[in-house]
Parts: sequence; structure tokens; C-alpha cells
Amino acid sequence: MEITRDDERARRICSLALEFMSARAPVSSSDLARAHYQGLSADSFRRAWVRDRETLAACGVMVTERPVPGGASLWAVDERRSFARGAELSPLEAAGLEAACRPLLDRADFPLADELRLALAKLSRAFAVDDGAAGASAGEGETGAARTLRACLAAGHAAAVTYVDARGARSERTLAPWGLFCLRGATYLVAGRLDEKGGVVAGGTRTYRLDRFERARELPRLSVAAPADFSVDDWRRLPFQMGPSRLEGAFEVPAGREADVRRAAGAQGSFSREGGALVWRVGVSDADAAASWAIATGVRPRGPEGLVRAWERLLRGVLDHV
Repeated sequence: MEITRDDERARRICSLALEFMSARAPVSSSDLARAHYQGLSADSFRRAWVRDRETLAACGVMVTERPVPGGASLWAVDERRSFARGAELSPLEAAGLEAACRPLLDRADFPLADELRLALAKLSRAFAVDDGAAGASAGEGETGAARTLRACLAAGHAAAVTYVDARGARSERTLAPWGLFCLRGATYLVAGRLDEKGGVVAGGTRTYRLDRFERARELPRLSVAAPADFSVDDWRRLPFQMGPSRLEGAFEVPAGREADVRRAAGAQGSFSREGGALVWRVGVSDADAAASWAIATGVRPRGPEGLVRAWERLLRGVLDHV
């Protein structure tokens, strides 16, 4: 398929948007020219950058100049004009709000049940984040390797990387980036591993934590594309599944909640009928996080005992807090 100039510009706009939305520090004009406008003269770069800033603004990404006396211009996103401001709830506050509002969902005379259900579903994000960890990572800048991998994902290029796993083991590999998702304040990359000839290694697709990439180098001559049936949702783990699975949780799904729970569960776990009730069984790495998620989703743990105790403990804490 022939790549037109419009295609190239669309790719560049996507790459610029990803870079600025993830940047933790202003980006210099020289860095922009080197990364996104290779081969252009200084005048051509300035004209193209003016046009691209207008396009980014039309997409809601407002990039403003921060002049430096005697130096090159720096560029950064105006966060106030570009991003909606949010408010964070602690897990206990979110659980209290969830417990107080949920009875309204079962009332036939409540006209906003669907809207409330959608709003409450978003509270599950609060249960997925550890407040201490979230606060510690909020001021950390994304690494150059992470920015390179985002650019590779946008451009459809492979990357040669150095990755350090949770045990501190360092490895070199060539990856085909296929998708990103966020969980518990961290960003994860789903990527296929490539062999020396650029082919996808069977069974080599896995999830990598983005901030554990030590180095990444874009391979623009090696184009990659995700499989036709790829969906990042199939790799998106639930908040209580980060880390090795320590137990299998069994959750009873109330009547009328099956569709919502199946949607929230995604590809994780399995459903079966047991004694007239619908039971969802899924691997759990953190019992406390699973108990919080169960309250947010409206399911009740049947076992094992440690999970049930964690669920009861959290509910007692909500009542005491209220």
C-alpha cells in the first residue's frame, strides 16, 4: 500500500500528540526537528511545526512556547486548557460512596439508574490505585525509552530494547509494540517478540511494564502490525491480578448484574452455574484489592476464607467511616 503525504502527516500528528501528552518536561525545538521532521530545512521545519500545532489544537492538545533567553525555544502542553481536571477519592471514600448509592440501582422508580450505574463503574479505578504509590509516581518523568516505544506504537515500527524485569534481570530483545494500558498508576505495553529475521515468535507476546525499559531504539525499516484478532483488552489484567496469582477467588454474581460483571471481567476468569447461582472464578494476587473490586462491581466473594475476611473487613471499615 502506498503511503501518501497525508498518511505521513497523520502519523506525525499522532506521534506528536503522544509525546506531548506523556512528556514530563518541555521539549526543545531541536528535539522536535530531530524526532519528527527529519530531512527538513530550518525554515521548512518552522512552517510545518506551525501547521501541526494548529492541528493539535483542533484535537484539543494546546502546545505553547516557553522561550528561553539565549537558547532554543521549549514547547509544552498547556494542561489547564488541554486536560480535564479530576478529583481523586481514597479507596475508603470510594467504597463508602459505592455502598451508599448502590441501593438506588435496584429501585424501579429511580429514573437515573443507568446513569448512576455508569458513574459508579468508574469508581473501580480508585480501588485499583494504591494512594502512596500514586503520589510517589506523580512527579516522575517518563523515560526516553518509554517515549520511543510510544512513538514506535504510533508509527507501526519495531524497537530494539533493553528490559529489566521485577527480579532485576536485564535482557536484550526486539519487540513489536501492539498496545498500551494503564493500571495502578503504571503503564503496561503489550508486545510481540521478534526473531532475528523480524518474524513474530510463536507464543512470544507478553506484557511489559513501561518504566522498566532501560533503553529503546526505533527500527523504522522494520514495520509491524498487530494480529487481526488482537485486542489489548484480552491482556488488560484486573486491579487485583498484578503479580503472581496466589489464590483462586470465587465470586457470586447477583441476578441482574451478569452483563455488567462479564463486561468488567473481560477475558479474565470463567463463569459457571453452581447451586442455582452464577459464580465467577478468577486468579487473585492481592486479596485486599480483590475485596475492594468486588464491592465496586457488586459481587460477593464465596471463598477462599482469606478473601471473604478481607471483604468483610472493608465493609466494616466503610460503616465505621460513614
